[in-house]
Amino acid sequence: MLQFLHKRYIASGVMIIALASCQKFLDTDSPSNFTEESVYGNVADATKGVYSIYALFNQDAFTSRLSNSFITNTDVEVGGVGASPDNSRRDIWSMEATDANGDIRTVWNNAYSAINRANIAIAAIEASAIANDPDMTQLLGEAKTLRAMWYYWLVNYWGDVPFNLSPTRGGDNFYLPRTGRDTILSTLIDDLIEVESGMKPATQVEFGVERINKEFTLGFIARMALCRGGYWLYPDMTTKRKEDYLQYYEIARIYAKRVMEDFGRSLNPSFADVFDNQSKWIVDSETDVLFEVAFAPGYGDVGWNIGIAVDAGSHPYGSGSTYMPLNPAFVYSYDSLDNRLDKTAGLVKYNAALEQVPRSVTSIDIGKWNRLLMPTPSGSASAKGTGINWPIMRLSDVILMFAESENELDGPTPAAQEALKTVRKRAFEAQYWPERVDQYVSNVSANKGAFFEAIVDERAWELGGECLRRYDLIRWNNYGKKIAETRQALIEIGENTFNGAGPYDYLPDYLYYRLDGEGKVEWYGSIFRKVAVAPPLKDNPSLGDNPNGYTRINWFRSLYNANQSRPADYILRSWRGYTDDTGETPVRYILPLHASTVTSSLGTLKNDGYNFSF
Repeated sequence: MLQFLHKRYIASGVMIIALASCQKFLDTDSPSNFTEESVYGNVADATKGVYSIYALFNQDAFTSRLSNSFITNTDVEVGGVGASPDNSRRDIWSMEATDANGDIRTVWNNAYSAINRANIAIAAIEASAIANDPDMTQLLGEAKTLRAMWYYWLVNYWGDVPFNLSPTRGGDNFYLPRTGRDTILSTLIDDLIEVESGMKPATQVEFGVERINKEFTLGFIARMALCRGGYWLYPDMTTKRKEDYLQYYEIARIYAKRVMEDFGRSLNPSFADVFDNQSKWIVDSETDVLFEVAFAPGYGDVGWNIGIAVDAGSHPYGSGSTYMPLNPAFVYSYDSLDNRLDKTAGLVKYNAALEQVPRSVTSIDIGKWNRLLMPTPSGSASAKGTGINWPIMRLSDVILMFAESENELDGPTPAAQEALKTVRKRAFEAQYWPERVDQYVSNVSANKGAFFEAIVDERAWELGGECLRRYDLIRWNNYGKKIAETRQALIEIGENTFNGAGPYDYLPDYLYYRLDGEGKVEWYGSIFRKVAVAPPLKDNPSLGDNPNGYTRINWFRSLYNANQSRPADYILRSWRGYTDDTGETPVRYILPLHASTVTSSLGTLKNDGYNFSF
């Protein structure tokens, strides 16, 4: 019950601050009709003030955009793109967004609203007579971390952006110019390093990982440091990183290691349980999850626009699907013995009768969340509002950040290798550890470059579907390379499986299935290999014949357009805004500012550079 009380604060935006819009590009909230001393003079009211920052997670700008359907298409998550640009989120997926895209304006405005609420809370807490109270220093850490998160997202989508760490008040200059993203990230990293000592671990914070806690803040310092130490795309369409980048890999190593060692955390033995707990509204503050955005029943889009698809029917679970399915080449990159595959990739959906139905090869769901596991179904007419929390950071993410930073600084040291082993051990049954863990890690530890590529792969297999891949590819400067590799692999897979020849000919051109007595899909043979002999088919040779036979569906052969002897539309459209098949040209992942943002800035902000033409 206390859990839901906290979620209601976040979901409904219960706050002690009355807000008024300034209608400027840095759309912030006027504090003129409340007294900060009265709000932040005691812990209870100060907590409500900080909760007002969390409340903006419950806006569409986050729930159905920034969290999981705002990212450009990668080698892992791939949203479906239409025949031509349509000025929707699909244009963001295909890297073709213009300054008229409404989603861009929605996310930008929400981000700066959250930032200003954080600025209000931070200034008031620091000025409070009880600023040194342990509960207040915890609240200060929460507000500063929330502010850092929103700026982190802004610079990852827009590059250099307006930067302000003070509450916006009447008479302020609302027309701030862009600040370099290196300055923004360095400032915020130092800010969190200064404040983390006054924070509490999740087990000592009410509602645990549904609130910002010390281990998450340390992990987020590491995430920002790797971002600051990574590559950036600049307006002249070149990529580079700052000369001091190794300093930030050192920061990442230090703070990731602290998360691993200082809190007694270990990975949940079951990879699937991490996500099933979220679908079941169970909050686990001691294992994998370091912070998850809390949604009360009736709020949140997890299980609606991301997760196993469920068709509407007379059943009480409502309906939902996945906006951004998984790239099939990524799904088939898993070791067939990797137990993360079954939870990450949803090969079936549920129809109106709650029977399983196979997905198409280009509609493989992100399977980590499932509305059918909700302890209290939300009704047959429901869609959004599942109450399923959204993870922002997990322990395995931090462990892999440590391995990456350790390798960048000193090569594949024993500590880096052990970190990689820790993540892989959960992925495989113990009987496979000698080959899949020990020998595998030994092989990839031949040199620094090989170990880095192993980290690139492992982060995909471990974090696939959690919509973090875009951020990694940006800082690694291999976004174009991964798109080119994926596109070429899909072209070859389609051609090979359709024509029955080539290096990918062993992959299944068709899949065969039937339903068991419980309405669940039963595959014939392995989904990883073409069957040597097709099974008896249902309704073959005539309708009604062989009722216990199998149904055949097109699989990888559907990646080839036989009528026009070319790759399927899925391949040609998904990364349409990136045309370099060599992968050497930088990806234009930077979004334009919305036209209204440019206009309201009175000349301060422009869409210049990045080959923008509007």
